[in-house]
Amino acid sequence: MAGYTKLFGSILDSTVWQESKECRLVWITMLAMKNRAQIVEASVPGLAKRAGVTIEECEAALVRLLSPDAYSRTKDHDGRRIEVVDGGWFVLNGAKYREKMSVEELRAYKAAKAREYRARDKSKKTAAQVRAENDSRLKRYEEALAAGNQALADEIAAEGLSGGGAANGNT
Repeated sequence: MAGYTKLFGSILDSTVWQESKECRLVWITMLAMKNRAQIVEASVPGLAKRAGVTIEECEAALVRLLSPDAYSRTKDHDGRRIEVVDGGWFVLNGAKYREKMSVEELRAYKAAKAREYRARDKSKKTAAQVRAENDSRLKRYEEALAAGNQALADEIAAEGLSGGGAANGNT
């Protein structure tokens, strides 16, 4: 199952971008198709169809992607991008790019998650807060009864039922 692939803007400055448009289409299609193990499971006709190129154009692109690239910025594997494996192709530097996340992106991601957590946390009352509210309500209720104000006591009692206390499951 394919997931998502982070596409870096630096691809525009890579040597693969100097290849034919068909080769670029096949390459981007392979990046989108690869699984977590960096395997593209497809046949040549299947890959060609998904990339929107002819079988001959797909074969030519695969030859380029399998070949050494002296000008590649990634010197691993002599600049090759893929290798043939049973059932398809292995994207040689796929894991490297999957793990590559800039410090700014990581910081922004963590900040967003922290904001989400704080927003969720603020909406929850602690048991101590609920107890304090209930104690305060009980004290006001007892004071109203002691003062002979039954209407106020009834109003305070109704607060506990409709104000989000124990009756509403917020303990």
